[in-house]
This record gives sequence, structure tokens and C-alpha cells, in this order.
Amino acid sequence: MVDVTTFLDITVSGIGLGALYALIAMGFALIYKVTGVLNFAQGQIAMIGAYGVVFLGTGAVLSSPLPAFAALAATIALGIVLGIALERIVFRQFIGEPVLSVIIVTLALGGIFSGFIAFLFGRNFRAYPPELTFGSRIDLVAGATIQTAFAIAVLLALVVVAALMLFFRYTVTGSILRAAATDEQAAMVLGVSIERTIALAWTISIAITAIGGILLAMSSDGAGFSIEATGIIIFAAVVFGGLDSIPGAFIGAIVVGLLQEYGSFYFEGGTAIVDVGPGFGEILPLLFLLVVIVVKPYGLFGTERIERL
Repeated sequence: MVDVTTFLDITVSGIGLGALYALIAMGFALIYKVTGVLNFAQGQIAMIGAYGVVFLGTGAVLSSPLPAFAALAATIALGIVLGIALERIVFRQFIGEPVLSVIIVTLALGGIFSGFIAFLFGRNFRAYPPELTFGSRIDLVAGATIQTAFAIAVLLALVVVAALMLFFRYTVTGSILRAAATDEQAAMVLGVSIERTIALAWTISIAITAIGGILLAMSSDGAGFSIEATGIIIFAAVVFGGLDSIPGAFIGAIVVGLLQEYGSFYFEGGTAIVDVGPGFGEILPLLFLLVVIVVKPYGLFGTERIERL
């Protein structure tokens, strides 16, 4: 027998977890939409954001750390700088090159980021400043509650997805980005600066991803290497929604968060209806992804590409 209040709690937690994933997933989809690049360093970039607060806001490395919220703001600002630097130093060199070359570069960058964090902090969990840990829960209807960090993530993810949709639809810069994404060569002929559009896409993407990583860390009171493993979950969410669809990435991430929470609670351990075994919560979204790909190869909202022979 499924308890209604417990089911609501699990559902709300799944939506909150999915909202955290959605921030990172939308960053992934934005890059693919504009550049056609699958950024497999997305999980490591989120981890950079999470550990940036540890670096700037605790005494783990610095002898005089910044106040907690100043460290939070500085980490987001550094994420923007990192996006600009990566585009200028690395990705600009690969404009016009085969997509596979850029994918390999993202894999290499992921390894570099992961190794750099391990060098600075080791692979142990690092606690956040008390001001940035939200142990409280917010009461909802029917006795359900939601973790404060999840509630913040839901609100922020809704704001980001709405802002990006309005940006692409109603602003000149958004129209330029859409034009570059649709036909890069034609956009260049019309005078569009591909370098600037790619730089803007990477900057926005990494800033959003860093915020997602920070909120993931806040939800567990600190940063850990487990954030790196979210990369494959994020990929599943984006493929489910459609690789080039930002609303699809948002919806896909919510679905993945729900499936992960349902799988963990109802199919693992003492609370399981059917005990499948440990780790099934992470496996269930991937199984669901396989089914979706078979039925809709381009995801729910992805652009279907039809080639005439």
C-alpha cells in the first residue's frame, strides 16, 4: 500500500532534484543549440561551481576566506570568466572543425577539471559555510514538505527557462543566436560574428551550470565528487527532452529527477515495494531513456532532421 503523504514527499523531492538537474541540462542544451557541440564536461563544470564556493568561502585553501554570500557571488562571476576564457583559448580554435574533435576536447577538459579539483581538495566531501546550508524544509499541502535548496532550485529553474525562451524569441541577440544555430555559413554571409555568438553561448551556459552545481552542493550541505557523476544523468535528461530544445531540457530534467527519486525509494532497500538492488534510482532514468530513443530518436521536442536522397 502506497502512503499518499510519502508519495507526495517523494514527488516533490523528485521535482526539486529535477530542477537542480534542469539548470545544468539547460546549459548543455544551449551549447548544443548554438554550436552543435555535445559538452561532455558538463558534470565537471558543475563541480567546479560547487567547489568554487569551498575554495573562496572556507579555509580549505585560502587563509582568509570571503564571507559566504560574497564567495557565492564571486564563484558565479568566475564561472562567467571561465566561459569567456574557454571560448577564447580553446573552442574558438575549433570553429569549422569536425564536431568529433570538439567532443574529444570537452572530454579532455572534463578530465583536467576533475584532476585539478582533486589536486586542490582531494576526493573527500567538503562542507559549505553554515550560511549556505539549508537544513530546513518548507511545508506544502497534504503534509508534504520540500527541502529549501530544492525550492530555490525550482523557482530559479523556472525563471531561467522562461528568460531563455523570451531571449531567443524576442531579442535581436537571441535571433542572431538562432540564425547561427540554424545555418552557420549563411549567418556569416549576413555579417553575423560567429565568434561572438559562440562566446555568448558558452558564457551563459557555464554561468547557469555553475549555479546548478552550487545548488546541488547546497542540497547536501557541501561539495563532493558525486556531482561529477551527474553528467550522464544530465545527458539522459537532455536527450529525452531533445538535444537542441531548452524547454525540452527542463522537462526532461524534471522527469529524470522524478524517476530517480521513485526508483530509489520504491525499488531499493527497506522502503522498496520490490527490492531490485542498490543504485536502481540512477539506472531507472537511463532505462527510460532507451525506450524514448527507440520511439522518438530526436527526443520529445528536438528538431527532426530529414535528409532527402
